[in-house]
Amino acid sequence: MIDRRSPCPPGAPQAFVLDSGLRSGAENNALDRAWLRMHAAGLKPALLRFWRSHPSASIGAFQAIDRELRLEYCERRGIECVRRPSGGGALYLDAAQLGVSLVCPRPFVAAGAGLEAMLARFCRGIASGLRTLGADTRFKAPNDLEIDGRKLACTFASHDGGAVLLMAIVLLDADIRTMLEALRVPTEKLSADGLAAARHRLATLTEVLGFAPVYTAVRQALEAGLSTELALALEPAHEDILIGSIRAEDLAEESRIARGIAWPRDGALESLWRGRGSTLHCRGGVADGRFRDVRFAGDFHLAPPQAVSALEQAVAHAPLAAASERIEQVYRSYAIDSPGIGPADFAHALRALADQDALRAELGLSDAEASTLMLCGEAQPGAGERLRAAQVMLVPYCAKPVWCKWRTRDGCPECGLCAIGEAYRLGRSRGMQVTTVTNYEHLLQCLGRMREQGVKAYVGMCCGNFFRKRFHAFRDAGMDAVLLDIAGANCYELKQEDEAYAGRFQAQAKIDAGVLAKVIAPIAPVAEDRPASRRDERRGRRTPRS
Repeated sequence: MIDRRSPCPPGAPQAFVLDSGLRSGAENNALDRAWLRMHAAGLKPALLRFWRSHPSASIGAFQAIDRELRLEYCERRGIECVRRPSGGGALYLDAAQLGVSLVCPRPFVAAGAGLEAMLARFCRGIASGLRTLGADTRFKAPNDLEIDGRKLACTFASHDGGAVLLMAIVLLDADIRTMLEALRVPTEKLSADGLAAARHRLATLTEVLGFAPVYTAVRQALEAGLSTELALALEPAHEDILIGSIRAEDLAEESRIARGIAWPRDGALESLWRGRGSTLHCRGGVADGRFRDVRFAGDFHLAPPQAVSALEQAVAHAPLAAASERIEQVYRSYAIDSPGIGPADFAHALRALADQDALRAELGLSDAEASTLMLCGEAQPGAGERLRAAQVMLVPYCAKPVWCKWRTRDGCPECGLCAIGEAYRLGRSRGMQVTTVTNYEHLLQCLGRMREQGVKAYVGMCCGNFFRKRFHAFRDAGMDAVLLDIAGANCYELKQEDEAYAGRFQAQAKIDAGVLAKVIAPIAPVAEDRPASRRDERRGRRTPRS
């Protein structure tokens, strides 16, 4: 029943509303997908559907499933893996979250506007409803709803011609442990046990209100908020309206769709780029000066969805110099709508892939080794010049042994008992300033100081998860960087990100000294000009602590 305290004006657009109850992830996605398609064809009316899901790991329309989910864990725990019709990032869903799906004509939401404006208006309607319950929720662009800086809900969008699908997930409560185990996506702040800081980042309606809200009251509040914000008249419908919407083969097709973007971890290069609001992965290779087998994936929103395949085909055999213009052409011909990411971001990801390939050939790296290189900056004319201009080497404290008294200090005695000592030696041999980064704030300080000193390029090391999450720090520094992905135990896999950022991470990551030696080979060596006695003093052996 709609809260009639917020009636719509006479003649307002009309949509049916119903609660479809608890269903499988595949069934909920199939209903959204089918209703959007049939509404676009004029076969179904506008519909606001509330729903809940059996345990499911849900990825966005354009994400590579094996990069986002711990598939073995999901299979072992009986967690269904599904792919939404909308863009966005990976989620864990269960009965403790309330799903909202609105399928309607685009003019109902924002006539002539793009996905970004539609998401904003939909978010305002959801927030308005939640505030009537006592949750002082605010919209955070591009698609989140927060209370006191903590995420309470997220929204997603897609459209098919004149029809739009808007989705929201509201956290009534949350199983944080299962969420962290099912999703491979690094969480913003994780404590030592993987729970406390994640709870701090997320808010649930139960926690905010101080009691478990009545489900029907939440639903009615959201109906009223959306009805008022969208000036939409809602007419209650019976669940029979869904009969015939999906078939058994549609549910079977959901499994194929979920694994439609699956990337094996060998046989190709992979690059990463972060746009204003989305992460973009690029996979492929280069042969005879042309791209080959290019694939794009990420947590972005993009419409029409078939344009991603068009982008891949446009650059699949394109000369390196022509790729950027071909991307622009596809954007124009498809009138692509992609908030938070644009043609320049796709071009950046492709250039990073080309630079990886150039370094692979120049440095004698394997594809796997080249894929561990993460590139950032505006280097011209290419990756080799980026390296030859490097003046600084940044090494992570977490790759030093846990027993080393220099672990959380800048500097290294070069005792020969770990690869960091070899990194210091290699850096010094090239006249590079070598610095141990002791925490995240220290990284920002180092990058700021380097920029002030006019440093053009540097070599560094970090895990791929950190690069993805803190990409803006490297990009905004305004310097060219070649970063090596460190292996072994890292704070994201061990759920100790808070400790790592503060410089208290207690496990040890690893750098590949062999790859590092190849990477800095283009940098001209310098003669050792320090007295041997001083060098010997710095290299005094240290005995590991028991």
